[in-house]
Amino acid sequence: MENTGERSAERLALEGRIKSVPHIKEVILENFMSHEYSRIPLKPGLNVIMGPNGAGKSSILLGISVALGQTYTERGERLSDLIRRGKDVARVTVVFNNSAHNGKRPFRTINTDTVSIARYLKRNGDYWHYVNNRFMTKAEVEHLLRQVGINPNNMLIIMHQNMIEQFVTKSSVEKLQMVEDAVGASKLRERIIDAEAKLNMLLTEEAGLKKTLEEAKATVEYWKEEYGKLIKLRRLEAHRVELERELAWSQVIALENDIKKIEDKISSLVLEIEDLNKEVEEHGLKAGTLRERIRETIRQLRWTKNQTSEALDDLEKSIDGLIDELVEEKVQEGIARFKIRLTESEMRKLKSQLSELKAKLASQLSEAELKGPRVETNRKPMEIQEDLKILEVQINSLGNVTPNAEEMYLLADAKYSEVEMKAKQLSENIEKAREEVEHRKEVWREFLRKLMSEVEPAYIQILKYVDANGKISLRNLEDIEKASLDLYVGFRGVEPVLLDSHTQSGGERIVATLAFLLALQKHVKSPFRAVDEFDVHLDPLNRERMVKMLTATAKADPNVQYIIITPGYINVSDDANVIIVQNVSGKSSIGVVER
Repeated sequence: MENTGERSAERLALEGRIKSVPHIKEVILENFMSHEYSRIPLKPGLNVIMGPNGAGKSSILLGISVALGQTYTERGERLSDLIRRGKDVARVTVVFNNSAHNGKRPFRTINTDTVSIARYLKRNGDYWHYVNNRFMTKAEVEHLLRQVGINPNNMLIIMHQNMIEQFVTKSSVEKLQMVEDAVGASKLRERIIDAEAKLNMLLTEEAGLKKTLEEAKATVEYWKEEYGKLIKLRRLEAHRVELERELAWSQVIALENDIKKIEDKISSLVLEIEDLNKEVEEHGLKAGTLRERIRETIRQLRWTKNQTSEALDDLEKSIDGLIDELVEEKVQEGIARFKIRLTESEMRKLKSQLSELKAKLASQLSEAELKGPRVETNRKPMEIQEDLKILEVQINSLGNVTPNAEEMYLLADAKYSEVEMKAKQLSENIEKAREEVEHRKEVWREFLRKLMSEVEPAYIQILKYVDANGKISLRNLEDIEKASLDLYVGFRGVEPVLLDSHTQSGGERIVATLAFLLALQKHVKSPFRAVDEFDVHLDPLNRERMVKMLTATAKADPNVQYIIITPGYINVSDDANVIIVQNVSGKSSIGVVER
């Protein structure tokens, strides 16, 4: 959208006129070139300055230019060379009318009916400005003149000698820019340049922000990967804690199982010893019974000495059998006792082991409880230890893991989001800036098209007056740097061709250029225009025609001030201000023709 300043600038440019305009009331030249002290009165409308060559006519326009700070006058020669011979200081003064119109003065910041702009020149090269007897810098003077639409550096406003020829040699791009300045459209171009500068600044910022965004993204990716490793490490470490807890309790369970086995074994051995003791007792009882029987049999043998040998043999055999049985019982009793000793020895060892295992279990139980609540597992410790080894390899494969990776990732992600948001906002601003550039260009293009649609018919009409034809061409309006203005002209029925410094004669170039300037006049913003010796290369007929056109143009708008300088006589209307300049005894003398 346009702001208020932009709409105002466009309105001024489109109007092409200043309602409250100043005009130069007087030019005062002191020790300036051939002028010792000259006061040149000027009026609104047409001012014609005549006089022979060397009289000091051109010095008047040069004095105006110097006073207004025209750069052209500072490039051609040193300003100190413009000081009258034998003098050390010169002063040129331009007095503007600043009367209020509808309550508004042309120079808005100065509340006097006249504005006097003076420039002092010293032989040593120093120079300075005074405005209404107050010192001002050259930049301040330029700003003051811009308030009333005066740009002394535009050759379409002030044309010194040979400047018409110089205008023709200017590039098409420069011609268009001079026209824009003359009609007050420079602001349109400046606003485009400002908008493009803003766009370029945003694009430069975008390039830097893209780099920052890429770096932020790379940082996020790095910390995301590190955070992923940290998450994996935490998961593996949590799994390791669980495995270590499972291992601790599996070792408890293994010990408990071992203890139970030993306790069961001891219980079994106790029963076994009891059985063996019973067996010993049984063998002892049997042995006692057998001994008693043997004794009884021996008594019987003693009582039966007188018995038959056969009976004795039977008794002896019976004794032998009983002895064998007794021996067997004693052997079995001894074996049983031996087994008891072995079993008791084994049981003592098992009890010792049981005691050690219980002590170990108590210690292992304490360690397991530190690992966490009991875990019922059927897995063996060795199996769990294998899992722990694999887990340790996985942990080691992660390498160095930054402990605060999560914090760094969140910070990096937040930074990336912030930069991304800025990039999005910047992208929107760039799009708006592009739209603004295009909008301003379209306003500028439309203004130029409308301007030339009005200037071209007038240009063609003026050329017809001098038996010529022409056209105006705007080119490259899509590119403000290459946008250009071409003038075409053809004389005496010849098809119009590009106006340049080679194709046409000097007089033809002057006629074509003056025709364009005259066609442009009603659109020119400056309150005064000046041209010096436009008619030097014109034949009498074309000179007369151009003078008529100039006077008619000046008459069409009496509020605009025209200054025409010519070495020859020209016939002008009675309301023109005619000034005669002569050189008398080496000094310029000014005379006003009473009409």
